[in-house]
Amino acid sequence: MKILFASAEVAPFAKVGGLGDVAGSLPKAIKELGNDIRVIMPLWGCIDKEKFNLQDVPDSAVNLRFGEKNVSISLKQAKLPDSDVTVYFIDNKEYFGSLKEVYPKNCDAEVEQERFLVFGIGSLKLMEKISFKPNIIHCNDWHTANIPVYLKGAKNHLNFYSGSLVLFSIHNLAYQGICGKEILDFANISSEKVFTPDGLEFFDDVNWMKGAIVYSDRINTVSKTYAQEIQIPEFGERLDGLLKLRNYKLTGILNGIDYNVWNPETDTLIQSNYSLQKFAGKKECKKALQEKFKLDQESSIPLLGIVSRLVDQKGLDLLVNIIEDLKNANLQLVILGTGDEKYEKIFKKLTKNTDNIKTLIGYDNNLAHQIYAGCDMFLMPSRFEPCGLGQLIALRYGTVPIVRKTGGLADTVIDYSTDNEIGNGFVFDEYSSDELLYAINKAIKIFKTKKILNHIVNNAMNSQFSWQKSALEYQNLYENMVKRR
Repeated sequence: MKILFASAEVAPFAKVGGLGDVAGSLPKAIKELGNDIRVIMPLWGCIDKEKFNLQDVPDSAVNLRFGEKNVSISLKQAKLPDSDVTVYFIDNKEYFGSLKEVYPKNCDAEVEQERFLVFGIGSLKLMEKISFKPNIIHCNDWHTANIPVYLKGAKNHLNFYSGSLVLFSIHNLAYQGICGKEILDFANISSEKVFTPDGLEFFDDVNWMKGAIVYSDRINTVSKTYAQEIQIPEFGERLDGLLKLRNYKLTGILNGIDYNVWNPETDTLIQSNYSLQKFAGKKECKKALQEKFKLDQESSIPLLGIVSRLVDQKGLDLLVNIIEDLKNANLQLVILGTGDEKYEKIFKKLTKNTDNIKTLIGYDNNLAHQIYAGCDMFLMPSRFEPCGLGQLIALRYGTVPIVRKTGGLADTVIDYSTDNEIGNGFVFDEYSSDELLYAINKAIKIFKTKKILNHIVNNAMNSQFSWQKSALEYQNLYENMVKRR
């Protein structure tokens, strides 16, 4: 089967969050099932062309007309590291190469829309140019949502892509690509065809995510629980009614992680390798992490970690509300992340003024590995979480997750208090600071009982969330799409 996998970010070339991890891992597992899967992304200015040995794709240049503007694009290619998966990069200096970030904070709203239209529609034009006709076009999040709108709604490019089907994956429903309807002129999409209440129209604006939900052949989210949650107002981001109406083509497939990358037995970025059978290395990782963050190097003090975007969605408001309790508790907390200025300021101040709470603002892949390996417990008190990768990595490293019961967190972490036979973490239900604090205190109490803690760690490290299982589910979904065409 031929599959085109379109994503705005792909690790390790350019990664901001979980989408990049998925796009850099899932195609490898799908390729191993015998498919011809190719990934396409923009050639952002932050991508190191020499490091990744990017090569020109011969005879791939095309000139496109967007509204009143001529745009020239072409392709470069490379392989996903440690795989035979081809990755195509759309080369255009103005819209991609001049940007050093995938999602610049100060990007003009109009340019933001234009660049992803050049990416989405350009992907279709370029694949036609090099004669790669996919059975399935697998689109990811709103940045690629214009593809099903252009292909299935406006019915452009119908001849070459006749028979091609579109799967649209929702990684985070909160980001929908909403903008004014004048953008359709730039996209050369007739508003009469798609700007309707049962099409792109959304309170008199264009909503690309809505369009993808309407026009894609199938839709999926990245966990089974999130697929149910987005059909209710609390999590539906004003699209719950549409998703409930279209749930006949909606499914949930849990993300996985690359066990070759995230493996405490072989990880070269951590202080000492370890496994369940040879666990002493984790103590060395903890000691090194405490030293790095200038914390007391006490093995008897529970060390909690957070690797996250510092935004409300991740439950940072709950954490801030209990900071005084945490400052006075017999625990240590290390935080790695970047995000809203209000949270960055709070955690920077805490780093200066407390002995047991330390933060590094930014993203450091090496340090992320060290936090997963060196901490005893991992915090994810998210308000909502489509899947979450942090808890999956934490489980792999025997770092007990403390999470809220939502989305993929609910699908992967089993509360020890509820099921002390197979429990692999601690889970709280209500989105409240009191519930979070209660869960932390419960985990700390268990930390002092080594026999129970070892049992939970054993369950955690024996949890299986590699991409192989998820890839099989995607394979079945692709095959069902083709059969029902």
